Amino acid sequence: MAAVQQNLSKMISAQLRNKANEFLNSRKHANNLADILQMFEAETDNYTPLLLTVEVIFTELLRRGDLVEEIIPLKPAERSPEAEYKRWLRECYEAAHTRAIECIKRGRTNSRLQALVTACKLMQAEGKHPLEQSTGYYFPSVKLKNIFTTLLDSETSMSAPLARFQEFTEYRDVQQYGLKVLSTIAYRKSPTSIYMQNYLELLDKLLICEITMDNKGKLKERDFEQKEEKLLCSTEDKAPFPYNPGVCRRYANRCWGFACQWPLCDEPRSHRRALALLVERLMPLLTKPHLATDMLCDSLDAGGPISMLALQGVLELVRTHNIDYPDMYDRLYAMFEPEMFATRYKKRLMHLADIFLSSTHLPEALVAAFAKRLSRLALVASAEDAVGLLQLVANLLLRHPALKRMICYEDSPNIMSTDPYVMEETCASASRALGSSLWEVCALRRHNVPALSAAAARLLDTGAARAAPKPLAPQDLASSFDAELKRRFKTIEMNFVRPQGMTSSGDRVMQYWELMA
Repeated sequence: MAAVQQNLSKMISAQLRNKANEFLNSRKHANNLADILQMFEAETDNYTPLLLTVEVIFTELLRRGDLVEEIIPLKPAERSPEAEYKRWLRECYEAAHTRAIECIKRGRTNSRLQALVTACKLMQAEGKHPLEQSTGYYFPSVKLKNIFTTLLDSETSMSAPLARFQEFTEYRDVQQYGLKVLSTIAYRKSPTSIYMQNYLELLDKLLICEITMDNKGKLKERDFEQKEEKLLCSTEDKAPFPYNPGVCRRYANRCWGFACQWPLCDEPRSHRRALALLVERLMPLLTKPHLATDMLCDSLDAGGPISMLALQGVLELVRTHNIDYPDMYDRLYAMFEPEMFATRYKKRLMHLADIFLSSTHLPEALVAAFAKRLSRLALVASAEDAVGLLQLVANLLLRHPALKRMICYEDSPNIMSTDPYVMEETCASASRALGSSLWEVCALRRHNVPALSAAAARLLDTGAARAAPKPLAPQDLASSFDAELKRRFKTIEMNFVRPQGMTSSGDRVMQYWELMA
């Protein structure tokens, strides 16, 4: 059945290709365009061949200038056959773009993605070859507004189309005009949860490219010309695109201001999406970042992955904007629970904790409580997570040499039974960690995983070492991939006898079946 459908799709694609070539080569086949647009109403599932055909036709028409209509002020419109034909082509172009946008919400997933790409490609072609004669830079923001409206007003999640749209948000003109358009259509009093998720994801895609924070216009323009940023609708005979990071920042603040009026914290998925967008993209762009204090503080009290995400925003407010948060270290101390290893933000939590505890003026009781709690968690963590925890403990001991007296070189049952440390205590200063020792590290030195046992041995050696603390910043995906490619693996033999084919000579399969290439 799948093969029949594939052959049918190939036949339809060939017929559409022939119709498109006939239409582009001769005007006597103008009805072919009407037939192609009419086929959108008959199709219900696979729109990909139609979308590709429409994209080819109107991209070529825009390039040739067949849709350009010369308008002279104070002069009535022409009624000649040529003018009427151009008006008809423009009507067909608008209808084709509308059909492509409608296909984003229906049909197969690959057809929906192709519909989005086709709509963006038509927008690009119109930007390079405007429908009206123009010498300045032109961007069809109306077309972009129609695309955004469809992506946001859908009754289902648009994660797949928005992920595909990311390849267009890398263009600076799409970013600037996209933020402008989004700020004009974002306001809603009571949006649905699907609308909020699509909106936050779209805003995140528009902020993929970093927006510079320089306020000197001349310097920004000079840097923009030197970097040769990617532009979607640029041509050699056009004026340069007036990219303005300040404008992008203003529109980004407006978009976030609309989102702050919504109940983002009522649903965990929208809450996590909003926090990730705030701490990873928007914090450097906000003109009044202290207004996000209430949301971050409430999220920090929520617990779980949400509190780990909010911790980064609170750190930014404390370090950059001198905002005081009560019982900050006790809340950070309470986040280190065995449940943290089941979240995707555990490495980020360890990195942020290393930054929070980097000061050498912290009380010894507080730092000792963190060192003891991290060592205790290393006993139940996986080998990879335990190595990170031990490195964090080593950094604490290097910054506070007086705590090296907690290093213990034996883990006898007597020491374990008389340990005064209270693991269940949520207040770091009241956990009685100063009277305890790090016998957990000595126990981990005999772990069966070599990397973990080596990390424990290095921690025990910090008693006599004077090294600098190592950063715990999580490694990005590209660096991890490159590191894995450089690793060498030992060749492992899977068979004693080298196989000569798929089956052996005496296999019963060959008696009843004949394998064809």
